[in-house]
Parts: sequence; structure tokens; C-alpha cells
Amino acid sequence: MTKATNELVDRLSKFVDKNKYLILSGTMAVGKTYIASAIAMRCALPEYNSQGELPAGQEKFDVVTEIVPIHPSYFYEDFISGITIKTQNGQVDFQYEDKIFLKMLKAANRSWEHKESKKYFLILDDIGRGAISGILGDMLSMIEPHGNADYRVALRDGTQVWISPNVYIIATRSTTIEAIEQFNYGFFRHFYDYLIETDFSYMNDDVHLTFSDYDLSANAMYCRVKQLVSDNMRHRYQISSAEKSRYIIGHGIYKDNGISMVIKYQVIPLLKQYVRDNILNRTANTGICALQKLVDGKYSKDKTRADTNRIKLYKTGITAEIFKDEGMTHQPLVNLVSRIKEQGLIDDTDITNQIMFNPQVVIRKKAKINKVERTFPVPGYLYVERSSRDIYTYGTTVNKRGEAKRPRFFYSGSINDAISVDGIDYAVASEMQPGEYSRWYEDLDSGTEENERYSSSPNSIMFRILRSYYRALSKHYGEYLLEFPGDENIRRLKAYAEQEYRYLVSESRKLHPEISDEKDVNAKANNDFRDVIFGLTLFWKNIGDAIAVGGQTINVEGVYKVDGSKKYEEYSNAMETLGIHQMIMQGPPGTSKTYSAREYLKFVGKNENSSDILSDSELDSLQIKDYSAGGILSDWTKVNTQKTPKIAWDIVQFHPSYGYEDFVRGIEVSTIKNSTGGSSVSYDTVNKILGKMAEVAGRKEYKDTKFFLVIDEINRANLATVFGELIYGLEYRGRGVATPYTVDKSNKVNLPENLYIIGTMNTADKSIGGIDYAIRRRFLFFSLLPERNVILEYRKGLCNTAEEEKNQMEINEMAARLFDRVAELFNTENLNSEYYKDDVQIGHTYFLVSSQEQLYLRFRYQIIPILREYFKDGMFQFEIPDVDSDGWYGLLGCITGEIDINMDESKVKDIFDKLVKTV
Repeated sequence: MTKATNELVDRLSKFVDKNKYLILSGTMAVGKTYIASAIAMRCALPEYNSQGELPAGQEKFDVVTEIVPIHPSYFYEDFISGITIKTQNGQVDFQYEDKIFLKMLKAANRSWEHKESKKYFLILDDIGRGAISGILGDMLSMIEPHGNADYRVALRDGTQVWISPNVYIIATRSTTIEAIEQFNYGFFRHFYDYLIETDFSYMNDDVHLTFSDYDLSANAMYCRVKQLVSDNMRHRYQISSAEKSRYIIGHGIYKDNGISMVIKYQVIPLLKQYVRDNILNRTANTGICALQKLVDGKYSKDKTRADTNRIKLYKTGITAEIFKDEGMTHQPLVNLVSRIKEQGLIDDTDITNQIMFNPQVVIRKKAKINKVERTFPVPGYLYVERSSRDIYTYGTTVNKRGEAKRPRFFYSGSINDAISVDGIDYAVASEMQPGEYSRWYEDLDSGTEENERYSSSPNSIMFRILRSYYRALSKHYGEYLLEFPGDENIRRLKAYAEQEYRYLVSESRKLHPEISDEKDVNAKANNDFRDVIFGLTLFWKNIGDAIAVGGQTINVEGVYKVDGSKKYEEYSNAMETLGIHQMIMQGPPGTSKTYSAREYLKFVGKNENSSDILSDSELDSLQIKDYSAGGILSDWTKVNTQKTPKIAWDIVQFHPSYGYEDFVRGIEVSTIKNSTGGSSVSYDTVNKILGKMAEVAGRKEYKDTKFFLVIDEINRANLATVFGELIYGLEYRGRGVATPYTVDKSNKVNLPENLYIIGTMNTADKSIGGIDYAIRRRFLFFSLLPERNVILEYRKGLCNTAEEEKNQMEINEMAARLFDRVAELFNTENLNSEYYKDDVQIGHTYFLVSSQEQLYLRFRYQIIPILREYFKDGMFQFEIPDVDSDGWYGLLGCITGEIDINMDESKVKDIFDKLVKTV
């Protein structure tokens, strides 16, 4: 908790302690629910004692907190009291019961009468999502001020309840979304409404208001996006400051860990939606594109996007002093590699490829055993698999008396010297002799030869490790600058790294011991070389440190190569890094959204030690078939009875009639046949697909299994209604959320951390409602766009013969030409300004065919009909040319309906032939 957050919680806790009722208002992601919970916890302290002093010996008040998420389907009968429908033995039982509010109120009243030191906090989360005055009903009068009067309300059973002094109510209200109803004055007039402004000091004590154009810190991104929204707000000169602040994206989204992922998968999709919804002017697109370039380049400053999860160190905390002191045998090598990994300026792939397994650093191909030279079955590098260490031996296997003895090992057996890569332990090259020193020669700087001859002298290998390190830095900084040439800090850092390497070369040249084989002379030279390394500056700096050079300050930061081809790995990394286990794959029709959801599952379900993803049949075997306790979860578990699966999944499709009772919990009606052949109706309160998956995922035996619920067409239903109170559960995993239905004697559903949601969303479908801004921030959005290259690569390498492959490639070229012509329809000059190309351009799957005839049929019966629907919806604004030489005129005629695709088959075929013809 930052200083600003702590001060805010303290100030509001003092107010709540005295005044009981508080509304926390604010835009999305300013921490309203977090602050409300923090206030309840803070009020346990003895200084918040307006309800009375703590008795002697008690250090804190006991605090009971109930968080109630409000949503459109939440009513008085769910909150105060009402008829509860229960099922028992297949029969419906109607009971009038107290609900959350009355249960808490009665408990608080009893506690007060018994003079207990308890406080009861009711947190009403997101009150704008429901009709709050109707939800409170006749209880609203108790909240209103009554002076010093002890105002009580009589219940239907004759008992009376009242807001005793130990009851506190905090409500949260999002200013971003429109409230379902105008708030009742009777509700508001006794509450203090506090507006939480978006302020990055709530996230970090060290806030900067100025930053470079290439600063990728959370602080810089917060300021950059806030400015973008403020400067491009529609009618910004005519609206109030309060109205402007509604759409500022709150500070809570901007996390230091994974900030580029936050921007790429949360902020940018939201900003684009602002533009679509006319909240921001189209002028915002320039700033959005600049933001996109910062986080979507081939290189990134965000370390969370780097390849940094492959290596695990057994020896950590290497400082310059430790490196200088530990000079025996191979310890300097272990310490150098550990330091490079911990510093984090280059990624794990650089460390493995350029240092650990690089023959230019060290390679061992052969050795003598009992004076007989033998070649190793696999060359050894600076590191080899620890399990294969016994291969790399030398010396003799018998002593002078002819007795057996172990030979010497080229690689260390100590686990502290090992490094784990991709879950496999690797041993470091040992037998480095401090008494051996390789004198400088100019080819040492080139790095083109394999290092076999000088493999036992420490200085040679240390130099080569550092040579690889500095070259990797220079290469990455240089390639980053090709994308971002204006980043002066990286330019200076690159120059400094290159200068430090030249210094290392220069000092190495000077260390030229006498032409002598004396060990003490060589040992001193090795020691002097370690002193040179000890004196390096950049090498011993950490990310975020500063280097002062010539009156300027250079900030130490890394740049990392981003592999855009590994999109599923990126998706998984984003979900785990940000702790957001809900994502939506969005895109226009034909962009493989549902297919991509399956491919993602095949990726996350693969064996960690294999690069091969699951097959379709393997994935199908992991689909959940039986949710019941003791049942066989899937076909996979039927075969692997003693194991738990890595993943389990299921799929559901949303539609406009889909509701809470279909998705979370509800009453299931079934018929039961009796012995006489008759039947009776049975009613059971049951979990539906989300409730069932949450229950299974929460079982102990599946704690290491990831459960995925795929929701196809997620935006076809009203998410606030379908998820209900579980919208809160998406963000606050592991907390039980009360529901209107009781299943297995519990009315709560707990969404565990190992439950993931993958939604697919058709961005071209304007007939359905969008996802409101407050809900959007709980999801990551991954855009799937039309890809021409997918068409060109279709069935490549999968054909049975070379001739078949050649024909397929020709068909792919033809399909790609048709794709290009259709894509022209979505250029700016042809598209209505209300639509965006990325939302509506039909995707590549329409063009994946195996023959020209199939492509023609796709064109006639799928592509033209969807384009015609687009035209009728007012999406296009093109002009039809007078002359048609390339099929364009005819295509537009098919779209407008001037050409009947059912009656004028010959015309349609002629148009198709012209469109796919090679120009």
C-alpha cells in the first residue's frame, strides 16, 4: 500500500467510524472495492472506537465483512428477505427466509445487545448496476437520518430490527457506466459520496510527471494514456471536468509487471472502443497508433515479454566482490553466467545459445582415457546435461598398483554449480586451472573460431563469456534503435556497452605475462583479469540504475526480442503475468476465432518437455464429460486412472436468451419414471456449467489442472446479467460469492485460480450489445485479423504428391488474389466512417479451398451474401465505375443486388474469373 493509499484509507476510515455510511465513486479501475475492503480492515484498530472503547485485554475489534455484488438481476428478495425456492427429494420447497442484509442486521443487533466488540461491514459493490432503491425496499427508511431516535422496523414475524451502532455500510459506484435507475435521494442523503480520482500515486510512491517518449514504465504509460483521452475527448470544451473524468482509465490497470501486455491487451482495445462509441474523436487514432508501436515492435523494453522463464539458477546473489574473491577453478565461470542471468539485460535464449552452448566459448570433443584418445559421442560445451556428466572424463581408470579408480571429470558434480534450462539440470565445465593463462591474440576478439585448444585456461573462457554478453547487448540495442531511432537513452547505452567492451579488450591486451609456464605467474595474470572484470561498470549495474557520463545520465535498461510468431505462448504469458484469467479472442467473421481457441488449448495442454502441441483427438479426450464427484471426468482420465490431466475444458455458446440460470445456477426440471410406468416431475437446484466447472476445479485432486471454459460468441448475451455476482468473482478469485441458489448446502460459488475463461467475439455483429467498459477491464482482448499468409500456406507440406502440392500452391495464389480484391472493399474510401476495417473485413477462412471450383462456390454462396448483408447495413459507400475490365464493377453489382447471383450464373462466373486472373 503506497503512502497516498494509506493516507486515503486512514482518512476515510475516520469518516466511516463516525458517520457509518460511505459511497466510493470513481471511474473504472481506481480501486473502489479494494479501498472499501481496506477501510473495513483498518476499522478493526482500537483508535476507531466511535461505537465504544475496546474492553481491557482486547487489541482489535472483530470485523465481519460481507461483500454484495449488485447486478441487473439482483432484487429485494435476494438481498433483504423473500421466498427461497429449495429442492429436496425432487420436490420444490418454498420457504420465506431472511437474506444477506437481514441476516447480518440481526447478527449485528444481537452482538450489540450482548456488548460484543464487533463491527459489521456491508459493502455494496457497483450499486449502479441494479435498482438499488428497489433492492433495499422498506429497509431504505432505516438508513435515512432520524436524529437521536432509535428507529426500528417491524418484520413480518413480529421481530424488530434496527441499524445498530456497530453496522457500517460502504457502497461503490462506477461513474463510467450509466446507472440502471436514477438514485433515490433517500438513499443518498445519509451517505458521504467520495470521488476517488485516478492518481498514479496510489500505485507507486515515486511518481514522475515527465518522461521520455520511449519510457515504458507503468507511470509513463499512465500519464501518456490519460493525456491521450483528455486531449481527444469528444466535445471536450463543452463538457464538465466530471464528465471528462468518467472515461479516464483508472490507475489500477497500470501494473509495473507486464505493463506492455496491459497496454496491448487491455488499454488499446478499450481506447479503440472509445473511438467506435464516439467518446473519443478519430484524432485519437494517431495517439493509439503511436502507443501500439511502443508495445508491438520486434523489440520491447518490457522484460515480462522477454524469454526469461527458461533458466533457473542454483547459485544467486553474485556481486562484484563475490566474483573477485571466488577465483578457484570454475567458480568465476559459474559466477559470470549467474550474474548475467540475474542482471537481466539479455534474455535466456541469448544466454543458452551465445554462452552456455556456444562452441566459440568452449567446446570439448575428445579426451584421453588411459592414454588412448577417444571422441565424445556428443560434444561438450560450457554446460552439459548433468545426467550425461559421466561421458566427459579423462585420465586413467587404474592407479600405479593396478587398482581401479575413477577418472577425472570435465564437468562439475556440485548442484550449486548447475543451471536448470527448460527443467533439465546442466553441469558447468570444471578443471579450469588458475595456473594456466591464455595469452592475448587478436583472433580472440573476432569470435569466429571454436575454443577447444584453450579450454582449460580460465581467462580465455571468461573473456569469451563477456564477449558474447556485450555482443548480444550491442545487437539488441542496435536492432531496437532501427524501430525507435529517437530513443537517446538506448543510443547512449549502446555506445557505453561497446566502449566498455573495448576497454575489456584493451586491458586484456596489457595482461601479457612473461613467457613462462610458472603457475604463480599465470595465476597472477588470471587474478589481474578478474580485477579488470571487477572494475567494469555496466556489467555490475542493475536495471533501473544510473550511470553518469560526461554530465549526462544513462539509465540502465534492457531491450528484448519479441517473437510474434508464438502468439499462444504470448497469450498464456499475459494471463499468468497479469493474473487475469479471462480473455476474449475478437475479430471479424472468418478469422478462426473458435479454431484459435482450440489451438490455444492444444498449446497449453502439451507436454512441457515437448514442442508438439496436442492433436485434435487428444484435445477432444480432455473435454469434460462428467462433473460429478467420483465420476470419470473425461475420456483421458478413463485411460489414465492414476494421473490428473494438465488441462480440462468445456464449451458453451451464448445467445440473446441465455441467462444466469443457464450459466451459473438454477433449477433443473426432469421427469422420473416410476415402477408402474407413470412419471413425475422432479426439481433440483443445480450448478450450471460455470458453477460445475468452478466446483470441480476447486477439488484438491485437481489443484494442478487448468480448467478452461470456452464461451463462443460471448457478446451475444448480456454479460452483466449472465455472470451476475460472479463478475466480482472474476477479479477476486478464491473468495466465495453468495448466489440466490443453494447447492449442496451452500449458497456460494468460488471461482478458483485454476479456472480460465476464453471468449470469442465477432466484432462485425452490430445487432448485439457490446461489453461495457467496467466489465471489459476484467478481460484481456486478443485481436485476430484477416491474414493473407494463412491462405498462401494452406495445406503446404500436407499433400500426398509433389504434383498435388504444386496444384494446391496455385489454388492458394488464386485465392489470395481474390482475398486482395475483396479486401479493397474495406479501404477507407469505400467504408462508412462508422465502421473500422479491423472490425468487419471478412477473414481468410473463406478463402481456404482445395480447388478452383470450391473457391468459386465460396465466392458465390458465402462471400457475396455476407458482403451484400454488409451493404444493406449501410457499411459501404463506394462508387460504381463506368468500365469493368477487371471484375470490380461486377463485384459491386453483385453486392448492391444489380446482378442476381442466383439467376445470372454466367455473369457471376465471368466476374469471378476476372477477379482471380493474374494481372
